Amino acid sequence: MDAFDVNLPRDIDACHELILELDRERRRQAAVIAQQQETIAQQQETIDRLQSDVDLLKRTLYGRRRERFVDDSQQGLLFDSTIVGADDDSGSGDDDESDDDEPSPERRSSKGRGRRLFPDLLPRKTVRHELDEQEIPEELRSDPTARRFFKKTSEQLEFTPASIHVIEHYQEVIVRDEASGETTIATAKKPPQLIDAYAGPGFWAHLTASRFADHLPYYRQEDILARHGCRIGRGTQQRWLFALALAVAPLVELMRRLALQSEVLGCDETPVKMLAGEPPGCTKTYLWSTVGDNAHPYDCFHFTPDRSRDGPEQFLAGFQGYLQSDAYTCYERIAAADDRIVPVGCWAHARRKFEEIHFSAPSVRTHTALGYFQRLYDIEDRARDSSVSQRGAKPIVTEFHQWLLEQHERELPKSKLRAAIAYMTNRWQSFACYLDHGAIPIDNNRTEAALKYAVLGRKAWLFFGNSQGGETAATFFTLTKSCNRHHVDPFAYLRDVYTRLPSTPASDLPSLLPDRWIDEHPQHRLQERADEARQRADRKRARRAQRRVPAATPR
Repeated sequence: MDAFDVNLPRDIDACHELILELDRERRRQAAVIAQQQETIAQQQETIDRLQSDVDLLKRTLYGRRRERFVDDSQQGLLFDSTIVGADDDSGSGDDDESDDDEPSPERRSSKGRGRRLFPDLLPRKTVRHELDEQEIPEELRSDPTARRFFKKTSEQLEFTPASIHVIEHYQEVIVRDEASGETTIATAKKPPQLIDAYAGPGFWAHLTASRFADHLPYYRQEDILARHGCRIGRGTQQRWLFALALAVAPLVELMRRLALQSEVLGCDETPVKMLAGEPPGCTKTYLWSTVGDNAHPYDCFHFTPDRSRDGPEQFLAGFQGYLQSDAYTCYERIAAADDRIVPVGCWAHARRKFEEIHFSAPSVRTHTALGYFQRLYDIEDRARDSSVSQRGAKPIVTEFHQWLLEQHERELPKSKLRAAIAYMTNRWQSFACYLDHGAIPIDNNRTEAALKYAVLGRKAWLFFGNSQGGETAATFFTLTKSCNRHHVDPFAYLRDVYTRLPSTPASDLPSLLPDRWIDEHPQHRLQERADEARQRADRKRARRAQRRVPAATPR
């Protein structure tokens, strides 16, 4: 008998006690193992979440920005064809046949370009290249019947740097000495000037357009002007633009009031750093954009020192209609406090949440959700100019809502997909609101695009110097972005505004609005930009129409 057998108890009670002790030890070990497994599961969940965040971060930094979803016809057996990418009577009529018959505009490529024709409005100079007498053959030189002429062989673009010149003002003066010893003087009046500065409207327009349309920081403008022979310090530029912003404030306020008369108003915001006083450092301030509808076509900007509700409440005061935005609680509370404001959700924001999950962890459910979005956007694209009764999206929206409710019950509480679903179901009335009126777009992308105009500049000038700088930026972004919306040359527009505004009565301010101004000055429309935008939209619509054509079933 070995040592193990010798140590075993001999009586029944001792054996029972040993068995119970072993069972208690087994239970303790099982509890430790269960706790370890739970810890491992939590750690694995954290690793998966962090890995998903890293993938999204890498995509943001290095990947494509376009959130594209294409339903793969080869995976049709995996998904319910009645839900994903299906064409039904409500969503796919024959209203896009004209798009399919129209050839798709081709994108310009670097190969096979035709000869570039320069616009006739560009000034031209003639350069004549004459033959050297020594190069002329003897038989041609002495032949009286030989004809000599110049033949145009090519055109070449050349650049002359911008020039700065000084205007010397002389005022005519008439003086008469009276017999009484007094002197009578008559002096010609100078035209009124918008601000008191040693520069003119064209110079101010150049500074404004360079800063807020071309997004050049003040120090770069200082260097550029120095190359042209006149250095204007950045502090002087800031003071001039702040004074100009105060001078054009009545025009900008008119644009903001008109935008608030829109039936559908888009709203969004973005943070901008501002240098603080004491202690040294930066604080986070905000630029807000309010985008009017087609009847009130103005892209307006507002500056606030923080993201609190006070700012939007102030610049949205008096608005009544449909307010389209993301789900920031500030907008929701403003709409809840005023029954004249109807909140409208942005389907692009909602889709983005599902697309991010599908990018990191694709599944049947994310594919199905994106399929619903695809069908709704296809209908929106085909019925862009239709009334609400012609959209035909309501049955799909209802079906999508029911699917979301079912999936919400099935998903785990901490699931990212459940959070994306809850984002929509908790605000479903605002998301379905776009079906109530044909003028309401399906998303708020137009406002985001307007806000990116300022974000592009933020990457160059980085921060506001102070709150005055923020107010100045909001004023001039309103003017230059509204010019951009109507393809107006911002320099020509601002120069004319700066020239005419001092003598323009308040009743004539509407004539200086960008959309009305360009009707009176069509020569300053950036027609190439307008044509590019139209061609880009045509290409996009053609691609979408081609995508809607069902693929041939493989044999």
